[in-house]
Amino acid sequence: MNYQELNQTSFFWALQGLCALHRKPFSLELAQQQCAAPYSNQALHHALDETGLTASTHKCAAKKLHQESFPLITWCRAPMSSELESSTVASSSNLISPALILQADRTHVLVVEQTDSAPRTITLEQFQLRYTGQITRVTPKIDSGIDADSAEQERQARRFGFSWFIPELLKHKKLWQEILLASLVIQLIALATPLFTQAIIDKVVVHRTQSTLIVIAIGMLVFMIFSAGLSWLRQYLVLHTGNRVDAVLGSAVFERLFKLPPLYFQHRSTGVIAARMHGVETIREFIASAAVTIILDLPFLLIFVAIMFYYSVTLTLIVLAILAVIVTLSAIVAPMFQTKLQQQFQLGARNQAFMTEYIVGLETVKSLQLEPQLNSKYSGYLASYLQAGFDTKQLANTYNTVSNLLEQIMTLFILAIGAYTVMHSTEFTIGMLVAFQMFSGRLSQPMLRLVGLWQQFQQARLSVDRLGDLMNAPTEPYSMVPSRDGKKSGKVQIEQIAFKYAEELPLVYDNLSLTVEPGQTIGIMGPSGCGKSTLAKLLQGFYQPTAGRILVDGVDIRYLSANELRAHFGVVPQETTLFSGTIYDNLQMASPDASFEQIAAACKMAEIHQTIEALPKGYQTEIGERGAGLSGGQKQRIAIARALLKRPSILVFDEATSALDINTAEHFAQTINGLRGKVTMLFITHGLPKGLHVDAVYRLGAQGAQRVALAPAVGSNA
Repeated sequence: MNYQELNQTSFFWALQGLCALHRKPFSLELAQQQCAAPYSNQALHHALDETGLTASTHKCAAKKLHQESFPLITWCRAPMSSELESSTVASSSNLISPALILQADRTHVLVVEQTDSAPRTITLEQFQLRYTGQITRVTPKIDSGIDADSAEQERQARRFGFSWFIPELLKHKKLWQEILLASLVIQLIALATPLFTQAIIDKVVVHRTQSTLIVIAIGMLVFMIFSAGLSWLRQYLVLHTGNRVDAVLGSAVFERLFKLPPLYFQHRSTGVIAARMHGVETIREFIASAAVTIILDLPFLLIFVAIMFYYSVTLTLIVLAILAVIVTLSAIVAPMFQTKLQQQFQLGARNQAFMTEYIVGLETVKSLQLEPQLNSKYSGYLASYLQAGFDTKQLANTYNTVSNLLEQIMTLFILAIGAYTVMHSTEFTIGMLVAFQMFSGRLSQPMLRLVGLWQQFQQARLSVDRLGDLMNAPTEPYSMVPSRDGKKSGKVQIEQIAFKYAEELPLVYDNLSLTVEPGQTIGIMGPSGCGKSTLAKLLQGFYQPTAGRILVDGVDIRYLSANELRAHFGVVPQETTLFSGTIYDNLQMASPDASFEQIAAACKMAEIHQTIEALPKGYQTEIGERGAGLSGGQKQRIAIARALLKRPSILVFDEATSALDINTAEHFAQTINGLRGKVTMLFITHGLPKGLHVDAVYRLGAQGAQRVALAPAVGSNA
């Protein structure tokens, strides 16, 4: 087992211990919500960062531990019991566990492990038997005490762009040093090839010295093999580093995406967001391609220019002049290329959004027989996209053709003027001409590759700009640091709230007030469009009221982080969403630590257990995307079980029984009655299921929430 791999218990023990030692508040519930398996040293770093601590892992010899600042965390091969004999240690060497180092001197170490009730001192020799050689230093973040304006300036400075990659690239300084060293050696070897060629032509051929020819040929072969090996190694290191940066970027984008508020997704189609996510690939290809190697090679080109001036000033000026023309051409074409790329991206995103929307609504498409219309419309969209792509590629093709033509003209000038110089000068030889031609190739090829790189840069810049819309958007607040007492009673207070979806739209609510006491079961009814489902979203913080406030357990929800707020709620939404995987996987999502018995108990309450048991694979039955393979009623009951598994203080059922038959709904109502008084329940519905006992029913309308009298069929305890 790698020392960086941790089990769940060890992970949270280490996190809690470090928070306690640094006097940081800690909530196991919040930590478990925010930290998911697999648990690793890197995940621990991220969790510590969320709690206001900075962590960094280093190698450290045991005898130098006394020089460190404490506390530290390390990884040990076996439990550090002082009674263990060496033989036991050897047999337990594969067991890895975290240990907190509280103090150390030259002979002893004060440690505490997961199984210890108190810190204990062991000798350095005992410690060294189990020490893996790695420590993680943990220090509190410095509170700069910046004001709001400074915070905004800092946020602007950290906006996503190419500058975002600089700190990530600098994390791998040692690798870059190795890459730079390899580049230096490769360029020095590149200098040798033209010089060897010149020597063969001017010395060996003229004087017919075969022995010298063999020596030079062997030397060139050795240099070429060595250069090829270094080139492979350099490219491997560049790709390896690029993959690391790509992993960080991909993870950061995905994490950011799901921290954005629902309002962000309402203003952008799924296809457009997916197209922007694909920009990660374009950025990765740019960073991990020839970009880095070309940039590393550019400084060495000055050496080639200096040598070329030594050979012939006239020929060098011709080479530089033609290269200047190519660079000027690049500057002219760049904005045109950028415009065409922008158009191509927009049309591609439109196509993807179109396909995504109608694939999701496939049944509606077939029911309304929309296939001919969609085929015709998509053909037009596709033609526009292909034409934009053709125009972009044609511009690049024209540019590359002109650039290659200019390079060939440069070669012609070198040969013509160089040959003339050889014929009329004794100082400039044929070997020098051939060597100069090779030097000019070493200069022009990177420049032409740089031209191609410029086109890649335009594509990458467009992807960075598009991805920046996602990365720079404000996120919902998430926290692992508790801000309130963790006790949940389930009281809900809605005080004179007003809400509308957009500035130009009418109010959905105006002066809506409602109080639900802990343990009450409330029915919320009303006509379609009155905002019943919207109320469930407001309670979870998906939207913010335009006026008034909502309190949960006496706390304004605006002062709670998103994960703190939603931990109060278990919600069965109007539109049930299940994910591809097994039924068990979908249920366990709500509570990763739940046992099979707890999951089965929740399913029994939701009246779905027997249905699942009747399936050939039971809880391990695979279901498709969005719950394909299950009926609407089955999906709804699984969603109910999933909400119950969260063990929330407030349960919200938004039309949760609309897909159930009368008998199943009645059985479910009787089961739910057993939760009355233990959890607050809100039934948002057009009609309450038969047999459900409620404390009150409110009807939403223009006058706010009006309490209504209950029909005799509905059990009331108001």
